[in-house]
Amino acid sequence: MKQDYFTFNKEDILKTIQAYEFLSQEQLKEILEQLKDKSLVSSSLSYNSFLLKLIDKGLIQKSITIRGHIKTRYTFSQDFNIYDFCNSLEKNSFFSMSTALNIQALSDFREEYIFVSKERSTKIEQGNVTLTQENIDNAFSKKPRRTNAYDKIDNHVVVLLEANKTDTFEVIEYNGYRVSSVNRAFVEMITNVQYLQSSETIIEVFTKIKEKLNLDTIYTIIEKFDFIYPYFQLAGFYLEQIGFLKAELVKFYDKKSKLNFYTQKNKNHYEFDEYWKVYY
Repeated sequence: MKQDYFTFNKEDILKTIQAYEFLSQEQLKEILEQLKDKSLVSSSLSYNSFLLKLIDKGLIQKSITIRGHIKTRYTFSQDFNIYDFCNSLEKNSFFSMSTALNIQALSDFREEYIFVSKERSTKIEQGNVTLTQENIDNAFSKKPRRTNAYDKIDNHVVVLLEANKTDTFEVIEYNGYRVSSVNRAFVEMITNVQYLQSSETIIEVFTKIKEKLNLDTIYTIIEKFDFIYPYFQLAGFYLEQIGFLKAELVKFYDKKSKLNFYTQKNKNHYEFDEYWKVYY
């Protein structure tokens, strides 16, 4: 019996697709057109028929739903790699916060949560915003808000976050992944504590890797993000708790606001650090 093009060229077709860890529907459609151009499949082969043939050969489908939109990826790999899957979800994205530390083998904190960030295409300028103590107190008396851009897959929770444009400052390559550096992850975590249990857990994580932190780089990252809130003094508070001396943190102290600030929102009870003017 005469074999069809797909069956006859099966090895070349599968090798082409297996070169990718995960593929989107759009990428599979592009590959189908390329295969047609090379006469490796029939020019009349539809996408649905092509997909069914691949599924018959072991192609696996994985999906999550983010803000009502289904993101489906395809792979021949039998061992599901959550990082490879998440790496395929958004162009120009990177792993951030505790996930960045975990990938770099600096931590194993909350490994079930996978944080993927993408910077805005244009920077949101804060302008001349005037903060008052009342503004801060009101904001931090409320329950913290979290993104609704998340879904569960294979015992993991994938969380997509958006960051202000910094030209991906201190986003580095590590083992084939784009990740926040340890210094950027520090800033991300202290400013997004609502995803990380508590300020105490952040201190615990970074106390173990204190020698990896660079104070000048952390300072520059906070400058790059151009926050409204007084995060220089918050960073100073955390860094002293982690083990740095006040004498090492002068540049953070010099940027201290006249206003009191908080480590996290809506705690039942706060202590107050007079030096850094931070409730914790």
